[in-house]
Amino acid sequence: MPCPRPPSGASRSPYQWPCAKRTRATGHDDNRRVTDFRQSILKRHEKRSQMTDLRSAAWVPDDDPSRPWDEAAGLAAEWIWSRSEEEGVKPLLVTNSLKNASGIACLEEIARDGGQSTPQSRGKFERGPVLAYAPDERTFELALNLARNYSLAVVETVNFPLAEWAASSEAINLLDGSTSASSVPDEVKADLDHAVFFGGNNGWTGPHEKEHARNHLLHHVQAGRLTPEQAASYVMANSVSSRGAKRLRVLLEKVR
Repeated sequence: MPCPRPPSGASRSPYQWPCAKRTRATGHDDNRRVTDFRQSILKRHEKRSQMTDLRSAAWVPDDDPSRPWDEAAGLAAEWIWSRSEEEGVKPLLVTNSLKNASGIACLEEIARDGGQSTPQSRGKFERGPVLAYAPDERTFELALNLARNYSLAVVETVNFPLAEWAASSEAINLLDGSTSASSVPDEVKADLDHAVFFGGNNGWTGPHEKEHARNHLLHHVQAGRLTPEQAASYVMANSVSSRGAKRLRVLLEKVR
């Protein structure tokens, strides 16, 4: 039977290399900062690959308000079971809460056979193929960790858009079989990368990190080139924690 959309407060409704500066005291070009920044970007992308390290990824975009949730879940379940057979491990269901799978037979089957985990779960699960159903930031981070070295299928909710993660992961769109592409312009990605470099490790907790993010990203939001949700999805694909992604989204939402 169709499942009601998960509750949420939300309605359904690239980096730029720093300029090399000449240091007056020494007379030497400050190219080290440029090199360090470039190396940190490369290391971060390597770390991202190591963190997610998915064999394959797929998703069902939440792009049609009339699509029943059990239909979207069925597409993801069929795909993750096929991956489970190939990878030799039963799939795991990851949801915001245990009750989110209630009433959807294909999800209940995965929970019964392979297990179900939530951010509140006390028990630990071994890694394996994962189906993440309508996750928020925290649940999605859990799904990424549990699916490491295996496959991940995600049923998206508009309350936490995942298009930029899907593009970064080259996730298969299970509605039409296409590979997802980014809708964020390259110059916006450059500024997102710069913001992640400056404040992503700390999740934009400090005032200087927040101000830096505002200076680099707010004008893109105001111009309609970037949404706060796109920013959160993008930075989670670049090793930022769920808390950091949520903090950045809230920061950028203040200009709407």
